[in-house]
Amino acid sequence: MLQETFCRLARYSWRWGLVRDPLAFVFRVLRNESNRCLRRRIDRRAGEAMSLEKAGRMDSIIEAMDEGSGALISTGLALLPDEQKEVIILKVYQDFTFKEIAALCGLSINTVASRYRYGIERLRSWLGGKL
Repeated sequence: MLQETFCRLARYSWRWGLVRDPLAFVFRVLRNESNRCLRRRIDRRAGEAMSLEKAGRMDSIIEAMDEGSGALISTGLALLPDEQKEVIILKVYQDFTFKEIAALCGLSINTVASRYRYGIERLRSWLGGKL
């Protein structure tokens, strides 16, 4: 992921003259690349879970969740809107605070908190209250 970020920065070298805050630009590119990487990982896990379901092995998915692999949660995350998915991933998996997420994404703390709450509520409803 870091290598791809540096490659993207090199591809965007023509923009460096237009950038007001180079550090913010680097963090924005890193954030976008992190989101791409997470989206690919979630999509891959969702595809694995869907293939299990199509093969008639729904019990395998539930067992995997019970064992802590999180395949079902990954599937649920893949179904969420990108805004909610991003906040949940940053909060749960990256241990950012709402204040840090708000600063990173350029949103208000209330917006970040509501996206997190709505996303978690949606996941709970899909998972039958197991979350």
